Amino acid sequence: MTTTTAIETNIDPRAGFSLQLTRRGRLLLLGVPAMVLAAALLAALVFVAGSLLNQAQATTAEDHGVQAVEVTVAEGDTLWSIASEAESGTNVQQLITQIAELNGLDSAQLQPGQVLYVPAE
Repeated sequence: MTTTTAIETNIDPRAGFSLQLTRRGRLLLLGVPAMVLAAALLAALVFVAGSLLNQAQATTAEDHGVQAVEVTVAEGDTLWSIASEAESGTNVQQLITQIAELNGLDSAQLQPGQVLYVPAE
């Protein structure tokens, strides 16, 4: 003998559908986008502040670079002889260092015909 039980449900297809969000659902739906937006605004604020506080910004002021004269190296010239002949109020040893830095010299070897820039007052 078998017994069958029928369960009758009354589902009305015309009834409206309502969505109930849990606390976790509200956090996911509202909180995460709000946190992403806040992080983006903070990043933009840091970028703008960094740009305003940057000391290496372009300027319209005139460039006050080193005044230099071109000297062509002759046979037998040395950095010492070129620095001593230069019309500069700088110590010869300091002037040799400046000439080397200005021209990117790695050694004191000079070639005849080489053009050097020598700081001048």
